[in-house]
Amino acid sequence: MDKARILTALAEHLDAELEGLAAAAAAAREGATHEEAKPENEYDTRALEQSYLAGAQAARVEVLAAACEAVKGRVPKTFDGDSPAAVGAAIVVEDEEGEVRRYYLCDVGGGARLEVDGQRWWVLTPSSPLGKRLLGTREGDAVQHLARGRSVELEVVEIF
Repeated sequence: MDKARILTALAEHLDAELEGLAAAAAAAREGATHEEAKPENEYDTRALEQSYLAGAQAARVEVLAAACEAVKGRVPKTFDGDSPAAVGAAIVVEDEEGEVRRYYLCDVGGGARLEVDGQRWWVLTPSSPLGKRLLGTREGDAVQHLARGRSVELEVVEIF
């Protein structure tokens, strides 16, 4: 598996998310300044609420745009069989029932589900519960994880 393809898929995912968020921010900004948003009385706060929403969404757009640029500029890190998992690692685990799961540990894009070369990858941040458990692990290590209300043991099969 070429890790650059995972980064490309993540960048595309973040770009799509950014596009939707930018459209929502523009709509909120339009709503805040629209003539119908003018207060009907001193207790009417629709325009004020819309402006708060527009401001918050604009801030989120800036953060997401920075994350997109950061991902696009990354060079994939190389991990060998002895390297501990860190940001930039692709981690393949297997649960007790033999189900294989693939994770990409990244500081942005947590929760994204990516389809790369017919394989599903989940993006984990180091601050997520599973990301914390996988951080620093090596091939052959096992971690306990709470999934769907039950404890599951995951064996680290590969880190690259």
